[in-house]
Amino acid sequence: MTIQLPVLRKTEITITGGGGNSGDADSKTWEITQIGNSFMDMSMEMMSRTSLSLYYEHLQVIVISEEVAKIGLEDVTDFFTREPEMRRRVKVFICPGQAKSILDVQPRIEDYSAIYLAMLPMNATRNSRVIYKTDLGEVISNIHEGNDFVLPRIISIKDEIKASGGAVFKKDKMVGWLNEIELEGYKFVRNTYQNGVITVKIPNKERGIASMEISNAKSKITPIIEDGNVRFDVEIKVKGNYAENVDIHTHGELNDSFLNSLETEFAKEIEKICMQTIERMQKEYGADIFRFGNVLRYKEPAYWKNVSNRWDSIFPNVDIQVKADVSIILSGIVK
Repeated sequence: MTIQLPVLRKTEITITGGGGNSGDADSKTWEITQIGNSFMDMSMEMMSRTSLSLYYEHLQVIVISEEVAKIGLEDVTDFFTREPEMRRRVKVFICPGQAKSILDVQPRIEDYSAIYLAMLPMNATRNSRVIYKTDLGEVISNIHEGNDFVLPRIISIKDEIKASGGAVFKKDKMVGWLNEIELEGYKFVRNTYQNGVITVKIPNKERGIASMEISNAKSKITPIIEDGNVRFDVEIKVKGNYAENVDIHTHGELNDSFLNSLETEFAKEIEKICMQTIERMQKEYGADIFRFGNVLRYKEPAYWKNVSNRWDSIFPNVDIQVKADVSIILSGIVK
């Protein structure tokens, strides 16, 4: 267990413009690493190495390594669940390699890497490749309810932390990764897509690509039971703006026919992304991160009662179809 503590004296020097090396970001924090049999043991032992008391009300983020996540999060979160000072809004992240490597980052725009990391999910409202829901409280709820879920994957270099896809959990154990494009597909199906960009090749042209900035995306999952089997239809309605074209001149072609053809291409791309993500979850991980089982439980409770104890073996073979409907609202003013 490693905890990052702020060295407030160093921060005060930077703010007031006093002496010292204010550009040395490493001097503004102290990372204490402790080995032990439980988090409570390690927490108590750390107090023998500093005059400060660990106050978990101030905790900003929890970073868990891939190795630990694959063993399971239930034991890891037990201490944080019981600790009365722990806030349920603390952000949780998964990283390949050692979790401590994230805390070792020396960010350019914040004094502490923990604060820098805690602010990253705020960009989910603008970037579809960032997960917004990373709260400890939600992780605990998912584990207790036995849900499959996704947590953000982060990677680091010397002065930068990047949100890079997601970690897939089946119950409390990590089973694999989602890349950034698959994360978009996950968010489309789960109805958590807030804002982002889709790029396609312009139809009937030898060259040129077009991008649409998505401003609104809503999905609806409908279970259909036929001959004792269930299938799902996923309808996704997307609205956005024609944001950019590259390597082609289209100013004189922004008519209804051209925009309709682009809407069709954008819809095909969204369907492809979603289906690729769904098929990977079914065939490779067997993880129902989209909560199709929950939809079935709410909308077809009698059928769910018969299949709930077999859902893990049924889900990988369920027929799922995705249909996207795209509307370009604004095309911009070009002269």
